Amino acid sequence: MARDKKKEDPPKGAPAFMTTWGDMCTLLLCFFVMLLAMSTIDPAKFHVAASSFQNAFSGVLESFPSILITRDILVPRLGGDEQNKRMAIDAARRIRRTVKQDGLDEAIKVEVTETGIAIKIADPIGFNLGQADIQPELISTLHEIANTISKAEGSQIRVEGHTDDLPIRTARFPSNWELSSARALNVVRFLAERGGIDPSTLSAVGYAEYRPLVPNTSAQNRRKNRRIEIYVDYIQRKES
Repeated sequence: MARDKKKEDPPKGAPAFMTTWGDMCTLLLCFFVMLLAMSTIDPAKFHVAASSFQNAFSGVLESFPSILITRDILVPRLGGDEQNKRMAIDAARRIRRTVKQDGLDEAIKVEVTETGIAIKIADPIGFNLGQADIQPELISTLHEIANTISKAEGSQIRVEGHTDDLPIRTARFPSNWELSSARALNVVRFLAERGGIDPSTLSAVGYAEYRPLVPNTSAQNRRKNRRIEIYVDYIQRKES
């Protein structure tokens, strides 16, 4: 009976094709890294996608990391107009620098929104209690804010006045409706007459005490609710 031939041992190491396969995977990885580096990520869409993955893997990956979302939308959604997006972000950063230099960063907050920027001016920096005249310490900062937001052609600026729920009944202000409206109108007049902003882009509205940030249950909360809000919408000018 012929003896079985001894089987030859396979060559040591991975098969030869693995070298080519590894090179191809490395090149694909580099390609997608370059695409990611050159792309612009919309945080809002990224948050939606991440939430979908988190929901899909709930119960499977219990340690799936949560995503930190800041109050600022660093790339606001404005119909794909990249220039308007950058203008809103740059304007918010410049106003924040000005506010911080003036030492008013606790009273004036600037946020990037989906349509532009929002500037919130809280009492007592804006107005004295029951008064509608702009405080002197706000004048220089308001000048810088006007200089910044006036650079965007085609933007629309809305000023909102808000009060607390303390009743007022004077000859000038029969109610909080008149007080909140007068405060908003005084800011609009300042932006137009002293800030150099086109009056046709400005509007004012008074909400009295009916849109509070927090319940009017204490003096501190009422102070938060007495405020002026300036909304700047960076919209595209429609060609006629």
